[in-house]
Amino acid sequence: MKTLMMVIFSAFLLALSTTSAVSAMSAQATDNAELQRLFDADQEARRSQRTDWDVMDQEDAERREAVLELFGAGKITTGTDYFNAAVIFQHGENVEDIRVAHSFATMSAQLGFSRAYWLKAASWDRLMMYFGQPQWYGTQFTMNDDDQWILYQVAAGVISDEQRAAWSLPSLAEAKARAEARN
Repeated sequence: MKTLMMVIFSAFLLALSTTSAVSAMSAQATDNAELQRLFDADQEARRSQRTDWDVMDQEDAERREAVLELFGAGKITTGTDYFNAAVIFQHGENVEDIRVAHSFATMSAQLGFSRAYWLKAASWDRLMMYFGQPQWYGTQFTMNDDDQWILYQVAAGVISDEQRAAWSLPSLAEAKARAEARN
């Protein structure tokens, strides 16, 4: 798995260095139907009213493995593909999964898929949470000691609300209101 993660990271760096070539290839490619099916299954599992977290964790792991197989076979090519792959890895269990999610979201954004900017921010914020650091964008929530949803700590002044708006993110005030609305 670590070797495959290094391959993903290396491919990501290479792709970023050749963004115009990748954009041209992506413009000619079609979205991967199997990856779309995996994404749809990921989202459907999260909409279910009867969530068995152990089953979901196992299915999530299987989807991540399938994504890695598709990536290794060169079958992730479009902005939509990279976004779908990023969402699947965003639901991962560890820092390595979230790093892959962030890499895939970054590629998706580079390829012009506008929804990927939110996911770039969310994956970055989740990485910061994993490292016990304040988030930057205000996309991550947690429960306090009273079992109330709160916005996870945000690093003051790192990202402005104007920058958040440019990436279709809510302002910090809106994010805090969303946390309160979940209670």
